[in-house]
Amino acid sequence: MMEKKATEQQRFYKPYHFRTEIVRNKEGPLSLIFTNFHLDDFNRELKLWLHVALVNEQSAYEEGGAREDLIDFIDQLHRLIEALYLIHKKGMKVDKPSPNKIANIIGKKNVPISLSETESDNPLIVILSFGKTFNADYVKAELLDMLEALITYDGHRKIYLGGLVSFYQHLHFLIKIAYDIYNKNKKRLDSK
Repeated sequence: MMEKKATEQQRFYKPYHFRTEIVRNKEGPLSLIFTNFHLDDFNRELKLWLHVALVNEQSAYEEGGAREDLIDFIDQLHRLIEALYLIHKKGMKVDKPSPNKIANIIGKKNVPISLSETESDNPLIVILSFGKTFNADYVKAELLDMLEALITYDGHRKIYLGGLVSFYQHLHFLIKIAYDIYNKNKKRLDSK
């Protein structure tokens, strides 16, 4: 009779989880976030979140003022993500561009479109403006309201919820990074 080797399961341990990996990542949290979700992914997902939040009749956005605030918030959130993406890109080692078609296609993706030239050159401007305009508690509440709208949506559009928690975590950490940067640099705003 052959004996089965029992493999010991390490209980209450996850070998990989984004929340622990982001702390361990040597290249920094922005690198991990933008490796898992590209700028275009954030833009596409937030467009979907906005659409669903506005059409879901069971959401926090029944009143016109709430919808207007959400639209303005999403516009500024797009700008914030683009600013953080530019900071991420400035910290990356850039290889010489490859002349092949794939490199050309990739080069046309993930291009910030919401920022002015001045803001693109100095993304800190956008981060400071976002932090001054929206307090962190409001941002957390707005994200949770949109998340709830997605989960409770029962309209005609088919929504895949499989990556929802992962996307939310990445977005949450982007915002945390933005507020860390804001809090370290807000003295510049106060002195103006």
